[in-house]
Amino acid sequence: MKSTAIAALLSATLFIFTGCGSSKVAHTSIVKSEKSYLSQTNSMKKKRAHASPSFITKSEQKEFLARINKVRSERRSCGRYGRMGPVQPLVWSDRLYEAAYEHSYDMAKSSHFSHDGSGTRNDRAAVDMRLGRGSNLRERMHYSDYRWRAIGENIAAGQKTTQAAMDAWLRSDEHCKNLMSEHFTEVGMAYYPSTDQYQTYWAQNFGRSL
Repeated sequence: MKSTAIAALLSATLFIFTGCGSSKVAHTSIVKSEKSYLSQTNSMKKKRAHASPSFITKSEQKEFLARINKVRSERRSCGRYGRMGPVQPLVWSDRLYEAAYEHSYDMAKSSHFSHDGSGTRNDRAAVDMRLGRGSNLRERMHYSDYRWRAIGENIAAGQKTTQAAMDAWLRSDEHCKNLMSEHFTEVGMAYYPSTDQYQTYWAQNFGRSL
């Protein structure tokens, strides 16, 4: 697998951006939101039908899932959130992967690091749903047809290896808490290479489906 970068997320409508040299991470999550998938579908334009992307290999998919579940299988300190876990392993979701892929592609192609999409032609959810602005996490979940009870998103750019990205997550109290959250049962994770200084952008989506 190509050495690259990853991301982490956590905490209801909380965004954290940290930068060091040529890498950065950010997180956000929506847990048990009153604005679940079903409460939003009528207010959103229907997405187009499209095939799921398949940028990562099956071996990469297995590696990502194994690394995440190894973290969840151990009791660990999440700083100000105290000791957490162990918690149940997550299962892979192709729909969450699709959402993660779409966003990592957008960030890489647009050199745009944010939980909001770029709003350019690279932001497929924004274009196909005719949003007139960058897509948000809820809209990308709707675009990938993920019917959710809880969702979260981790993004990162610039880390050289998957392990380096995981280490960066675990150094952050919020990222650690998100990885150890019992609210999530599924995950999808993707990356996409870029030609800018960060070289790779990652997105990781957590969820609990209806």
